Amino acid sequence: MAYNVRRKIIGKAFVFVALQAIAAVFFLINGILAQEKSIPNHGSFTDCQMCHAEKYKMWESTGHSKTINRLVEAPGVNADCYSCHTTEGFAAKLQGNKVDLAQKDSLHTVTCAACHKPGSGDNPKMLVRASDKICSECHSQRTVLEGKGAKGVEDTRSFHSGVSCVSCHMSEANHDMKLFRPDDPKTPDPDTCTRCHNDNNRKMRAKQLPEWQEFYKEAMDPIEADMAAISAAIKEKPDLLNADLKEKLNTVRANLFIIQRDGSRGAHNLDYALEIMALATKDIKIIKAAIK
Repeated sequence: MAYNVRRKIIGKAFVFVALQAIAAVFFLINGILAQEKSIPNHGSFTDCQMCHAEKYKMWESTGHSKTINRLVEAPGVNADCYSCHTTEGFAAKLQGNKVDLAQKDSLHTVTCAACHKPGSGDNPKMLVRASDKICSECHSQRTVLEGKGAKGVEDTRSFHSGVSCVSCHMSEANHDMKLFRPDDPKTPDPDTCTRCHNDNNRKMRAKQLPEWQEFYKEAMDPIEADMAAISAAIKEKPDLLNADLKEKLNTVRANLFIIQRDGSRGAHNLDYALEIMALATKDIKIIKAAIK
């Protein structure tokens, strides 16, 4: 009997010692790993990839990762250009300031840190502002969606004017900033359009989007050809137009620039684009008649 008791006591003691040894080894390994683990510097965008490698790779494929390159190649660069083409310039812009161009050689392209501020709790996803306000600081497409700004054209809202930029350009929280087009065979299901328009199938959306852009192209191509011909004629004879016609031509250029800069070829607001082009066609006809 005494033997069995001693045996149980020794067994329990052995288990206790073994558990202590295992715990010691665990804490030792944990301590070593903690020392070796690199703690991300949340003030440096290059450390984002440590925890967000997939999104970082997406970012590298976007225009945001190359914005500063355009400044190197462009003439007449000033502080305003840096406000949208660099992270530091964008941060200064949000504060109502301009970037110090004396520091331009140390500035970064538009990185994760331009839109996200770790530790910020004012907006979801640690955004520096609400998502659409961030986009609209540098991108003019919101104006087209709302159908505003064209001289001589009534405001023409798009049925997408109430949709946020990220709803379409960051589907599934992707950071490629690209639409999952319904007419692209490589696009997975669901595509960007049918994700919201679940009352219609992908086949319908795949037909609709190219049709919009074809309508835009059919209207824009002759306009751009006429504008090129007018510009060539004026270059040859600078005083070809009187003051009224010069003002009309400048209005046509400014209005067309709105939808050309938009870049969606009618997808953002086809009705607005067609209204602008209809007025441009009318005014171009008057200008062409005057310079014959």
